Amino acid sequence: MSKRIIVQIEGMHCADCARRLKEALGNIEGVEEVDIPDWRTKKGTLVIDENLNIDDILKGIERSGYRGTVTGQEPFESIKEREKKDYDLLIIGGGSAAFAAAIKAAELGANIGIVEESTIGGTCVNVGCIPSKFLIRAAEIYHWASHPRFAGLKAAPLSLNWKELVDQKEKLVNSLRQSKYIHLLDVYPQISLIRGKARLAQGNRVIVGDKSYSSRKILIATGSSPSIPPVPGLKETGCLDSTTALDLKTLPASLAVIGAGAIGLELGQMFSRFGVKVVLLEALPAIAMAEEPEIRDSLHRYLEEEGIEIFTHTQILQVEKKGSKHKRLSVQKEGKVIEMEVEQILAATGRVANTNGLGLEEVGVKVTNRGAILVDEFLRTTNPEIYAAGDCASLPQFVYVSAYTGGVAAENAISGKNRAIDLSSLPRVTFTDPQIASVGLTEDQAKEAGYSTIVALLPIQEVPKAIVSLDSRGLVKLVAEEKTGRLIGAHVLAAAAGDVIEEAVLALRHGLTYQDIIEALHPYLTMAEAFKLAALTFKKDVGRLSCCAT
Repeated sequence: MSKRIIVQIEGMHCADCARRLKEALGNIEGVEEVDIPDWRTKKGTLVIDENLNIDDILKGIERSGYRGTVTGQEPFESIKEREKKDYDLLIIGGGSAAFAAAIKAAELGANIGIVEESTIGGTCVNVGCIPSKFLIRAAEIYHWASHPRFAGLKAAPLSLNWKELVDQKEKLVNSLRQSKYIHLLDVYPQISLIRGKARLAQGNRVIVGDKSYSSRKILIATGSSPSIPPVPGLKETGCLDSTTALDLKTLPASLAVIGAGAIGLELGQMFSRFGVKVVLLEALPAIAMAEEPEIRDSLHRYLEEEGIEIFTHTQILQVEKKGSKHKRLSVQKEGKVIEMEVEQILAATGRVANTNGLGLEEVGVKVTNRGAILVDEFLRTTNPEIYAAGDCASLPQFVYVSAYTGGVAAENAISGKNRAIDLSSLPRVTFTDPQIASVGLTEDQAKEAGYSTIVALLPIQEVPKAIVSLDSRGLVKLVAEEKTGRLIGAHVLAAAAGDVIEEAVLALRHGLTYQDIIEALHPYLTMAEAFKLAALTFKKDVGRLSCCAT
């Protein structure tokens, strides 16, 4: 019999350290496998004979010049025991996290089952990123056709056929679902699809209908659903959410959007640009509260200039029907009650994890007070045989986080590695126009964390690309350590901000300074040049520089 032990290793300084230590430990009699995937994580996983004294391992680490501490151990299944299971990895859910996990597990030679009771593809392709960004882009083209910025171009309002747009959106969704999800079931024969609602059971089993499936490891990747706020009368009156709003057969004349975070801002501006009278209602003191104040204040102004009415620091007291087509909202702002009537209400107050009915308590899987599954840095739940990834876990709810964590969870579950996730340089994008893109700490967050900071603030009107595009809306704000110049935060409000934020992501990930950004060559007349100009702003007045000058 064998067992797997996890060791915390101190003293490694490079990849060669990990290689030499792995070789030394592998020469100890009774050590069957050694894995030190990355010296920076300070983690090692060994499969050893159960009779081997763990002190021999620790002495071996010490002889190599390092220090080791055993942080965990568990029985290691033999190949014969594994063959008794129906699957190596059974995944509950069929979205981005699930398929990323299934593909990674297949590459590792595993036998995988995916349990899905609804539409394959999950939120992003079916009802989230793909359909919303398609319609947002259409709204942008429709809007700017009527608002040309160039003197030689006259306003030419386009003809809008909402039904045709929605039909085209559905065709795109169906095509991507087929090519990026369903087709992959044929590409990877190791992956089996099981239809039905899953429930966890003791003994690493999942019950689907009247059948029970066993698996070496289980991954929960059930995603999330729109959250409806507990506003008096809202449930009885009815409202749209981010899913149903994209499937409307006809556009409403007026729309109240509850919530001015990313979803509310994106869809609110989209509907407004299609001619819907939109009012945004936000309980917090400002829209886009996760962003820098300069960004949220500027975006607030731009949205109002487009005709969107915005109420912040506002409480919705009551919602009720008004006739057959309208709804009345009573809202309170600064002690004053305001009545308003709209044709539709859109609830955009976030998403909640899909964890009800899975039998989590029965198998010892704990959740947060909002129902998200608690996971550690290795994506393990409080049951070490069960992992969770994506929106259903206690993680940031972005599709790229779902795919990333799905792959890491599968790798850890199948190979026995302890690869830790790293979300320290996680970007976020809000697809308004102009877009918001951010990574790292805000100025206030950096100060709260104890950093001594310096800040650079660049108006987009200083960027040559913006000048020739006649679009000076926005700004770039960089936050850096005062002593070292190391970049710790980057925040952009600009056209195509989401397309250029990756430079800042890599800068944070690799510990670059603002001087490193200045010294990198940036192609002229691109929005990427905004980062170089913002970095220059730490030391210079860029308004006094010639084009491309440093």
